[in-house]
Amino acid sequence: MGIEFASERGLIQARRRRGIILKLVRQGHENQFSRMDDFEVWAMLQKLGQTVGRDQVVTLLQDLQVLDYIDFKSQTNEITGRVELSMIQLTATGLRFVTAGRSNDDVLFA
Repeated sequence: MGIEFASERGLIQARRRRGIILKLVRQGHENQFSRMDDFEVWAMLQKLGQTVGRDQVVTLLQDLQVLDYIDFKSQTNEITGRVELSMIQLTATGLRFVTAGRSNDDVLFA
């Protein structure tokens, strides 16, 4: 039961973090801020009390891209070898989804 609970908790946390990211991107659009990068998303999640690593943020953003909710530019830093994401923005599908504000199996709006 312990492993099952931990697995379920991890899935819920990922869904919730995806929802937070989508809301942050939308707020940036509404306020006409410049497009975020993965570091800014990570820093904002930290400020909101979400304990998450930078690599996890990249994975969450990649998940949201696969789901067609966001788009971004991706490049590998030649010095560090890290994948860096920039120009994060909602897709049309993502905009409709965020403005509807209804959770689904992939994203949890809390």
